[in-house]
Amino acid sequence: MGSNPLYKQIQLYLQEQILSGKLRPGDRVPSERELSAQFQVSQITSKQALSALADANMVIRVKGKGTFVAGRGDKDLLHSVNKGFKGIVGIIFPSIHMPIESLLFYFIQTLLHAAGYQTLIRVTEDDRNKETEAIRMFKLFGVRGYLIFPAIDESYNEEILRLSLEKFPHVLVDRHLPNITSSSVISDNIHGTIGVIHRLLDSGCRNIAFLTQQSMNTNTQERMSGFEKAFTLRELPINKKYWFFVDKGPRNDRETIARLKQFFEAHSEIDAVVAVDTVVAMLAYSVLQEIGLTVPDRMRLVSFDDPKLPFVPFIKQDVESIAKHAVDILLRQMESAYKVERVIVPVRFIENVRYPFPSDLRDRDHDA
Repeated sequence: MGSNPLYKQIQLYLQEQILSGKLRPGDRVPSERELSAQFQVSQITSKQALSALADANMVIRVKGKGTFVAGRGDKDLLHSVNKGFKGIVGIIFPSIHMPIESLLFYFIQTLLHAAGYQTLIRVTEDDRNKETEAIRMFKLFGVRGYLIFPAIDESYNEEILRLSLEKFPHVLVDRHLPNITSSSVISDNIHGTIGVIHRLLDSGCRNIAFLTQQSMNTNTQERMSGFEKAFTLRELPINKKYWFFVDKGPRNDRETIARLKQFFEAHSEIDAVVAVDTVVAMLAYSVLQEIGLTVPDRMRLVSFDDPKLPFVPFIKQDVESIAKHAVDILLRQMESAYKVERVIVPVRFIENVRYPFPSDLRDRDHDA
């Protein structure tokens, strides 16, 4: 960030506050004077930062009142208040650290506020017990519905089952629970993975590694299934000796890095790697660079979601569409009739990725 102009640094800081949910639609953004004092810059610089955010439709500036976080399509919280308060929706997320989680959170909350609903929010830290506790607590507060991003290891939750049996408005986002009949909105993980494998096979790759996590949520299972189906459709053998499972917990610990190095060194014939998510992709990229298998010259690497790495194409999820479908289903359940709906949102493959080379890896190579 330090290489950016001062106004851009302030803009990026405020943008992160908005996308992470720390500043929500309708919240007041620090004034030019406050930002000037906080960052020790001139008011001209802080004004530039706020103007850039306004140009990006992330804030609205009200003369004499201040700057406020905006919603989508000029339907922000300030406008929704004029329409009348319709009720409260509980939003339950495992975390908002990953980019997809932050963006989903932003779009969902903005759409709900635009529709006249206030929100209660709970981040569960991927703890199923905290998720259960949040569902019960929000019900005591009188929420009209729930949007739930299930915990990473979850396949069943008694409180979500109860919501289903009672036909209480709720939608599962990004993942679904196979043993519970609930509305859900997810990405097309299976066909997205099939498409990537076909591209790699068409380019001449044959020994394709699959790097995934031990957590067996529906996203991981569907991406694994897509990997297998791609080889089956081509009538090619599925060689699971090229599958690597990242243990639970921190994915950049020394033991995991050592195991991954051994994996690549033991299977020098691997010519492409598919990573189940951005964290695994960044781990793989770092290890490959360290052992001299540079991307893309000596190894192809593909990720699910954008790891923001040079020459690493990725499967892009339509986060805004997922949010819109989820909110639309919930609104129909709350305002019309309860009905179970399941939506699978198409994904896109993004090629020709050009990002700056990561500074920590560049410095490491230079030092060597």
